[in-house]
Amino acid sequence: MPQPDETESPSMKAEAYFRKLDADVTAAMKEQGFPATLRWLKKGRIPRSSMMTVEGVVEKLPSGHYDAALQTEEGPLLLRNVQRSDRGSIDPQLIPSNASQSFGATTDSDELTLTADHLLRQLIDAVPNPSSSLICTVELTRFDPSERQALLPLLWQYILDHRNSNNRDELIAVGAAVRKYIAIMPIDRMGELAILLESGHKSPLSIELEIEVAKMIYRNFEAHPPAFADPQPELAQRLWEMVQAYINPRILLRDKHSAATSLAIEAIVSMWSPLAEQAMHAAVACPYHWFAELVSDDLNDLHETWSGKNPDAASWLAELRNNVFAHV
Repeated sequence: MPQPDETESPSMKAEAYFRKLDADVTAAMKEQGFPATLRWLKKGRIPRSSMMTVEGVVEKLPSGHYDAALQTEEGPLLLRNVQRSDRGSIDPQLIPSNASQSFGATTDSDELTLTADHLLRQLIDAVPNPSSSLICTVELTRFDPSERQALLPLLWQYILDHRNSNNRDELIAVGAAVRKYIAIMPIDRMGELAILLESGHKSPLSIELEIEVAKMIYRNFEAHPPAFADPQPELAQRLWEMVQAYINPRILLRDKHSAATSLAIEAIVSMWSPLAEQAMHAAVACPYHWFAELVSDDLNDLHETWSGKNPDAASWLAELRNNVFAHV
């Protein structure tokens, strides 16, 4: 493990320790791929076959996720923003999502005690410029069906008005609004999200927000498999444009681009789209083998989830995976 200078303050020692550990792990992942480690970071769970004796520190974040600095039998390991290993498959339509999952947001404790009805009234009164903390608190709150109908246009307008903001707090809130909006919107209206992913838009989404959109599309269709093929062709096309833009080997290793690309591919597949085979072939053609393995493993999890919900969709996915990933 890295040894800090004894003359440094405790906070400086801790900062230097984590910085060095983070750099070492990042460098190793870029050099060797480490698809299993990438899956741990993305899913927040470690396969039983890879368990080992470890020592270290685990810190619980306000989001309910964890950061961990570990000394393992194979060297130091840093895990950031991971979920508990006992987290099951979650239906975004049934429970509130997490406002700080990707952006590190915090909310006012007093706001958390307000009822859904009071929060909705506060949001209406604050239009057109509600506070960032109010939006983040709304994401953490469960609303009944009638309240959701009133909430949806308010969240959508906030997203459109602030998607190009340079203020970090507002961008955090836009991420919260995106996740909440997609989590509670009717599945048959998912095609509306294509507007957010339009190429050439005067206010293109940041890579962080593209990740949130793709991730939530995937989660919704994971929990609710399409009843028929290609339910939202325009949305699938926008996601395919993301894949084409980011799959270039010179771009894929840039910060967050591999996450955005893999999630876009998986969202296309989860929509039972005719573009799924092209998207999966793009993953296979990538020179970084860990990327294809990551997508393949995630789609295997999707197949397991779908098997108990929609046998036709699961059968289609199994055949597609076998055809595309047979030699990966």
